[in-house]
Amino acid sequence: MRSVRTVVRTLIAGFLALAGPLLAAPAVLAHAQEVHQQSSRTDGASSHQLTISIDALNPSFATPGSTITVSGTITNHTGSPVTGAQVQVLSGAQYFYTRTDMDSYAAGHDLGYIFPQPLGTPAVVPGTLHNGATARWSATVSASAAGYSAFGVYPLVAQAEYADGTLSGAERTFLPFWPGTGSAVPLNTSWVWPLIDRPQQGPCTRTVATNTLATSMGTGGRLSTLLSVGQLWAIEDHLTWAVDPALLSDASVMAHSYKVDEESTCTGKKSLPASKATAAWLSSLRADTAGEPMFLTPYADTDVSALSHAGLDSDLRAAYQLGESQASQILSGSFGLSGHGSAYGGSPAVGWPADGMADANVLSSLASDGGISTVLLNSGALPSTAAPYDNALGATTTATAGSMRVLLADSELTSILGSASAASPAGTQFAAEQDFLAQTAMISAEVPNYQPARSLVIAPPRRWNPSATQAARLLSMTHSAPWLKTVDLASLSAAAGHLKAHKSLPVVKPPPAELGSTYLDEIRSVDSSLTVYKDLLLRPGPSVLRRLDAAALATESSAWRGAGAAAGWVALTKLADYLKYWEGKVQILTGTKLLLGGTSGPAPVSVQNAGDLPVQVKVQASVPQNSPLTADKIDKLITVLPGKTQTVTMTLHSSAIGTSQMQLQLVTKSGYPLDWTSEQLSVQATRYGRALLVLIGAALGVLVLTSMARWIRRQKDGRTNARSGGTG
Repeated sequence: MRSVRTVVRTLIAGFLALAGPLLAAPAVLAHAQEVHQQSSRTDGASSHQLTISIDALNPSFATPGSTITVSGTITNHTGSPVTGAQVQVLSGAQYFYTRTDMDSYAAGHDLGYIFPQPLGTPAVVPGTLHNGATARWSATVSASAAGYSAFGVYPLVAQAEYADGTLSGAERTFLPFWPGTGSAVPLNTSWVWPLIDRPQQGPCTRTVATNTLATSMGTGGRLSTLLSVGQLWAIEDHLTWAVDPALLSDASVMAHSYKVDEESTCTGKKSLPASKATAAWLSSLRADTAGEPMFLTPYADTDVSALSHAGLDSDLRAAYQLGESQASQILSGSFGLSGHGSAYGGSPAVGWPADGMADANVLSSLASDGGISTVLLNSGALPSTAAPYDNALGATTTATAGSMRVLLADSELTSILGSASAASPAGTQFAAEQDFLAQTAMISAEVPNYQPARSLVIAPPRRWNPSATQAARLLSMTHSAPWLKTVDLASLSAAAGHLKAHKSLPVVKPPPAELGSTYLDEIRSVDSSLTVYKDLLLRPGPSVLRRLDAAALATESSAWRGAGAAAGWVALTKLADYLKYWEGKVQILTGTKLLLGGTSGPAPVSVQNAGDLPVQVKVQASVPQNSPLTADKIDKLITVLPGKTQTVTMTLHSSAIGTSQMQLQLVTKSGYPLDWTSEQLSVQATRYGRALLVLIGAALGVLVLTSMARWIRRQKDGRTNARSGGTG
């Protein structure tokens, strides 16, 4: 039930929306219209005017009696020098009523009940601001002078003016106000902190596709920032780490000598020395997150929903099994159903589909193939249990596997966090930080005394790239905001377990963001080739199978959605070429013709293995229908070591004299044909048996030898007679 305060707020909002423009003073109304015409959420380098940005508020929210320092930059794009430029800060005593209103106001639209008014005297930019030049400015705002009274979010505007007060540009932001203890029941707030990247390993041993991880894990890199800042705030903010096991595996490879961008032949590249940055990152992760809440994505953060919709549930199962195995070895933790339900530091088994989207069938796949009991979706996936107010807790039923706990990550906060990166200007980063804080305050202020306490899950984009300063500020804000109470994800999952499940999420048509049907068809084809190749190998060791499975799963990563599609095709093509190349190293060695003496006889067939792993195959022979030729079946498996050739003999039978055609084919131990080994052989059957042919051959040999002996004797007698005639 709504509180009295909320009802009053709603009535006031409706009244002001209708009457505000009539009640407001003409000068104030004109001022608001002028700001609307010349301001947007973030001013760009507009031509022929002064532009302004806000990049700091200290403190980031107001309290009774506090003074807030507002600072930023002002830039001259007028084309001429400007002297006496100044900055006027505005705010007002009216707070926002909804998040929708905040979004509209931030986009540059005016509301019928928000009228920012000048606070104090303008801050003058000293000296002359030349065209193209930028100067810093700073001003202060008194909470009491602004008229803040109730808990909520208030407008804050900085506008650039010429010396005569003419407006030339404006920047809008938000300022939460906290009256004091008891103003709201704190939101139970949980952060998901992602350590996820693009998978790097293909089928070649100790090889990665690119060297980007060495930079990302080095000082100032994306993954280095996430790990170091997360470690600083993990305890205070009860962070739950979300880790892709493929990232751990990639880092483990690069912590020793490794190769980059190997061809399908896996030859020709020189090894690089171990990456010190990667080794240090992995060591720090092991040491500093031990025992802290953590859940795993499937290996390579596979596109869970795409695999489920395509019927590739066996691949999803393999992704979870391989991921849990790799993480358990590298982090020395307990993951997987054989451990404590994908637990590490007491975390539940959490599934986090890409984009936070899933339907009932996807949830069933997560439950049955990944052992998942809690799913993390975006806030639009399920109605709030505190409707019409935001709440992160939910429960639903799957298509076949019963109920599922649901945690709803606030999608607007996810979008805000993704709106600025480490490369963004300071003003853009500040806007994201302040929007984030104001949105959390607005969620609480919409119904501040709701019981039981509502929950909030904050999940950045899975490959988030904040600056270290921005990441630290966000976590600091979360810790210090009195309307938030940080908790770990496991406690929210437990609370969701007590809720009555909603009906199943609808089974929907796969969204366009998923891996496409053409790509998935190619994955099926490569999966088939991989099955044949693994069956060809003679007792491949666990490390070989793990490497091959990892390479296949890397092609199914959610990283290949959207802009990553081209890189996904590269990975998939390389794996297909690898399988074709190494499978093709196994060949039949035989001539094109075979002479069969009589109606039956042996036919030797040699199999060559030019690959680097031992193989086992069978030789199969086939003849056209109604052919007089038949071949005895060979059931024996032929083992061929690397670089060796092995020969097997088959027995042929022919019911007629003449030439017949026969097809030779290699198959794996399970009967999968190796299509590239097909050989056509002509078999010529004669009237004579092999024994008769041998006798004839022997007789001919005797005749030849006798003839040669006679010739030699004649030559000798001729030389003797010549010598006798010469002495007579």
